[in-house]
Amino acid sequence: MEMEKIQSKFLMMDNNQQDNSKSVIYMYGNVGKAPFGDISSQGVREMLDGVTNDIEIHINSNGGDAFEGIAICNYLKNHPSNVTAVIDGIAASAASLIAMGANKIEMPSNTTMMVHRASTYAFGNADSLEKQAKMLRDVDEALIQSYNSRFNGEFFQLETLLDNETYMTAEKAKSFGFCDVITDSIQSSVDSESVITNEVEEQPIIASIENEGDKRTQNAEKSANFMVSLLKSIKL
Repeated sequence: MEMEKIQSKFLMMDNNQQDNSKSVIYMYGNVGKAPFGDISSQGVREMLDGVTNDIEIHINSNGGDAFEGIAICNYLKNHPSNVTAVIDGIAASAASLIAMGANKIEMPSNTTMMVHRASTYAFGNADSLEKQAKMLRDVDEALIQSYNSRFNGEFFQLETLLDNETYMTAEKAKSFGFCDVITDSIQSSVDSESVITNEVEEQPIIASIENEGDKRTQNAEKSANFMVSLLKSIKL
């Protein structure tokens, strides 16, 4: 008997709840729009619009698109329901931004959170590279605002965490205000027949953004559109 392949990346809602006290969402994979990402702001909105009970979000993600992470964070902050984020493995980069949108963040003792500054691949002349650098600094300011709503240390400490690409244990995250409750370690288990799944093919993480760089350079690269979008992506 051939074993069924286990899906490792997904955005889905668990419908196997014993009561209607809460809606449980799983965010496993890359943050970003399809086909390059698994967890998108549009997908989250489609799942949670109209939900009136409590929401519990389980996160296991290395991050991805900064703008999608910020959009999901803001959507959760503005949702009328009480939202709890549970870190099942790692909430890194853009995925940690998603957690910041919850009313409460829970981390089992063996899980990890990572924060850092935005990064991108760049291509072009000096002027276009300077514009890219300015854009990254602007994105960093947006990240700081997202984290600062929870951070309970000094501002320079937050900047140091981002500068150093900091991986935090549950205890360390709690000391900075990025975690509210530390629980015993857990093992995630999902029944694939009891969920609504938004499936996408595994692809590199690409955050496609519009850029005001050298148009002549872009025209010269028309035969390699995918590579251009890769080089101009912003990642977390």
